[in-house]
Amino acid sequence: DLKQLIFDLKSANSRARVSVKLVSEVGIGVVASGVAKALADHILIAGHDGGTGAARWTGIKYAGLPWELGLAETHQTLVLNDLRGRVVLQTDGQLKTAKDIAIAALLGAEEFGFATTPLITLGCVYLRRCHQNNCAVGVATQDPELRAKFRGQPEHVINFFSYLAEDLRQIMAELGFRTVNEMVGRAEFLRVRDNYQCAKGAIDLALLLKPAHAMRPGVATYSVMKQDHQIESRLDARLLPQLVESLRTGKPAELAAGIRNTDRAFGTILSYHLSKAHGLDGLPAGTIRLHLKGSAGQSLGAFLAPGIAIDLEGDANDYVGKGLSGGQLVVYPPRNSPFNASENVIVGNVCLFGATSGEAFFSGVAAERFAVRNSGALAVVEGVGDHGCEYMTGGRVVVLGSVGRNFAAGMSGGIAYVLADDFRSMCNTESVELETVHGDEAVWLKQTIQRHVDLTGSLKAREIVRNFGEMLPRFVKVLPTEYKRILEEKEKEEMQKEEEVASNGSGSDSDKTVGALDAQEAAARMTKNDLVDIEDALVDESLLSDRIKKLDKLRGFVKYKRRGDKYRSAKKRIGDWDEISVRQTKAQLQVQASRCIDCGVPFCQSDVDGCPIGNVIPKWNELVYRNQWRDAFDRLMATNNFPEFTGRVCPAPCEGACVAGISEQPVAIKSIEAAIIDHAWEMGWMQPAPPATRSAMKVAIVGSGPAGLSAADQLNSVGHSVTVFEREDRIGGLLTYGIPNMKLDKRLVQRRVDKMEREGVRFVTGAHIGVTQSATELHDNFDAVLLATGATWPRDLAIDGRQLDGIHFAMEFLTGNTKSVLGSGKGSKISAQGKHVVVIGGGDTGNDCIGTAVRQGAASVTNFELLPQPPKQRAADNPWPQYPRVYRVDYGHEEVMSRWGKDPREYCISAKRFVSGGSDEQQLGGIETVRVEWTKKEGGQWAMAEVPGSEEFHRADLVFLAMGFLGPENKVIEELAVKQGPRSNIQTPDGSYRTTVPKVFAAGDCRRGQSLVVWGINEGRQAAREIDQYLHKTAGSHLPVSGGVVPRTVSAATSGSVRQVADQQFAVAA
Repeated sequence: DLKQLIFDLKSANSRARVSVKLVSEVGIGVVASGVAKALADHILIAGHDGGTGAARWTGIKYAGLPWELGLAETHQTLVLNDLRGRVVLQTDGQLKTAKDIAIAALLGAEEFGFATTPLITLGCVYLRRCHQNNCAVGVATQDPELRAKFRGQPEHVINFFSYLAEDLRQIMAELGFRTVNEMVGRAEFLRVRDNYQCAKGAIDLALLLKPAHAMRPGVATYSVMKQDHQIESRLDARLLPQLVESLRTGKPAELAAGIRNTDRAFGTILSYHLSKAHGLDGLPAGTIRLHLKGSAGQSLGAFLAPGIAIDLEGDANDYVGKGLSGGQLVVYPPRNSPFNASENVIVGNVCLFGATSGEAFFSGVAAERFAVRNSGALAVVEGVGDHGCEYMTGGRVVVLGSVGRNFAAGMSGGIAYVLADDFRSMCNTESVELETVHGDEAVWLKQTIQRHVDLTGSLKAREIVRNFGEMLPRFVKVLPTEYKRILEEKEKEEMQKEEEVASNGSGSDSDKTVGALDAQEAAARMTKNDLVDIEDALVDESLLSDRIKKLDKLRGFVKYKRRGDKYRSAKKRIGDWDEISVRQTKAQLQVQASRCIDCGVPFCQSDVDGCPIGNVIPKWNELVYRNQWRDAFDRLMATNNFPEFTGRVCPAPCEGACVAGISEQPVAIKSIEAAIIDHAWEMGWMQPAPPATRSAMKVAIVGSGPAGLSAADQLNSVGHSVTVFEREDRIGGLLTYGIPNMKLDKRLVQRRVDKMEREGVRFVTGAHIGVTQSATELHDNFDAVLLATGATWPRDLAIDGRQLDGIHFAMEFLTGNTKSVLGSGKGSKISAQGKHVVVIGGGDTGNDCIGTAVRQGAASVTNFELLPQPPKQRAADNPWPQYPRVYRVDYGHEEVMSRWGKDPREYCISAKRFVSGGSDEQQLGGIETVRVEWTKKEGGQWAMAEVPGSEEFHRADLVFLAMGFLGPENKVIEELAVKQGPRSNIQTPDGSYRTTVPKVFAAGDCRRGQSLVVWGINEGRQAAREIDQYLHKTAGSHLPVSGGVVPRTVSAATSGSVRQVADQQFAVAA
């Protein structure tokens, strides 16, 4: 069968190489030898790695063996049988580097297949939805709307392969090779790693690395000749000179010839030359007619092109009409034959396999698997064997006699008409329906059978036509269920169009004009915004709920607009300190959740560019979409201790890494997260859950910011006694006094603190460790100490006039204001009321200062930023999935614009000197500034230069410095003698939270530097896991790592066997 297929393909295009793919397995060498003898031009050895994006994970990871094993065996076997010189040997399976190519060449390959890496260079993001025609980046889709989103460039792939080739040249030079052919099969240049030979359970790789040229010297070790397919000696080739003019000009021609069973694939070579001259459409039907007598070999009329008609008086072997592509085949028994044709097999197995168009008429019975995967051809036959019309997707088949078992199995398209007794017992009705034939269909059926009579002279068909009225009720129409639904929908649409045309045909000319204008306006609206905002189209919540059931989850990211939580009106909200956001309804959030693509590789939950805590975002998006809010809450709490905080204040790097955001707006992940936890509090799911048992271990945590609170929550959950020390009068650190109330309501923070207290966490306020309380005492009295003090040492601006009154650090201003709002202590001594305010520095802190100053009644607010204005879209040096550094209007900027009519931000501006004002020489009166410009040097670094003549004076009564933080304050660090890094952060080993002082750990901004709240939560969670492991000494921790996963621990008793398995992983080095 394989040899016949190779011959068919070679006949269809003699210039093409025929390749056979073999999966790397034990014994593959023998199979490859058979493939070479079957005259394949090319053999591909596929490794166990890789696979299509649509494949199951088990199929990708566990099918076959490493390509190295299969390649070495194949090359050695082909050389031993003197077959290697006749074929080209290729390998693939996650080849990525020049070293991979070099190893493959030395083991016997001369070609190397790359797929994953070049696809990624073109923009593939491994959605693993290639089979759904729904690729968000336009790579694996035929949808024109999605294909328009493809951003790949040929230069990207060219650059990748250029670098690859250059790396390979260097390796070849080191090994002393000038060409790749010289390298092929030179396995003596490979050696086993020294440390591998001594490993337990190591495989003996001596046979694998044995050079094939030493096994049988003197024979070819790479492809040196082409296979001889003997195409020129075939019947087609002999008839070709007589038909050259007809094939070239389309002049009608007719020939008669004898045929025998060694004449295989007759008509295929002629079809190749016809298609080459006239393309896919070919010639008019019957332009070239070929009359044959005898017994045809396999694949009669394979890939027969439009314009060629073959009628055979005799019989034919298997594969008649394979891939029929528009031609006509007629087979009937000899006119003087004494037997009943309708009771005898006239064509073999697997006829019309994969036929796409054309006609076939067989006066007799076809053997098994007739019209399998037929997708467009018409066929009439007088009986079929088992598995007829299996997996058929289109076309029509008329069977005028008995059928074998399992007819129509997997049939999804096309129609079959069967005249057979006891047919229902032979038909597989899993995907089809059985109906009667009537109306226009009956007329068509009679005409088709009459054509069969005219072309073949079938006696049985003539009898059916003569008595068609009596025979019609015995015909059974086989129609796939889904195909029937599609046909009915199409018919309904056509009827509606006809009714619309009919209705438009009546009425006055003015009515028609108004109707046309309405249609034009509707089209214009659709062109302006072709995205469906499902919420805007509905009236109330009940109607929206009904529509939720009809949401298109597969294409939601294209069909529905992104909708995040909206802000309250800027003019209204600046008069209060209430939260600025307005939450969406549950039904609206289900629409937003339907936009989640559920990627195969969800970058949104990656701790590199996405969510630092590894929130399994696609999972709870899916659960919200399905209205399973409790399950979504459980999934969210497995990874995030405080989603009510991150859902409000996090800048959402997950949305920046969202795959939908490559070509559309990203999913509203932050809004969904906040809604899940808010709903959980409303439903009473957030109840105190003290640990069932307590350990004897005590842990002290210094600092109650995001890192400290998350660590306390985790350690308390496993039974340790946790005490949190906070220097301020309220618990929460940054969450309480660093973020304004309108952004994060402090009642939410206190609600969570109260819950943790009821669960057993002890909080101590007013405890400034290292100042009012000894850090050494903590170290002596607790089993472990976690420093989570944050990075509170602000960056200053050391220019002339810095000593003037009215210049403050941002946190000083924000903390004092929040204390005033909460009624803590004496409140803020800094007021912006009636003053001209300048905020130096951007980011969240700068924006919070702007919003706070507006609410205090500032006379004006200006924001200085040293850097240029960000672009509105990602720049070339800021590719996805990095956090998008783009121009945004945050709540503070919007509030200034609503009050004074312009954006408060001034870009590329540098403060040079603070100037006193009025009679008080110690009071700030303004700032002298200069404009700057940024240029990129040859090395890629940015350089700043002042613009001559751009000096300006800006009036300022208050200046807030929001330029970030340099590191933690040093009191507790110095007392404990904890080692600090070059940037003053607490120093810990990579991947660890343990400091240089025994039983002292660090987490959060004091360890990693200024960062996000979500990073602080992750730091606290992972530090808690390490502390738990430290306290348990021998037993592992049950606390999860990022993503909510609890790693399986391996005891000492089994670790040796695990290492043994790991050591058995195959590896060779050049």
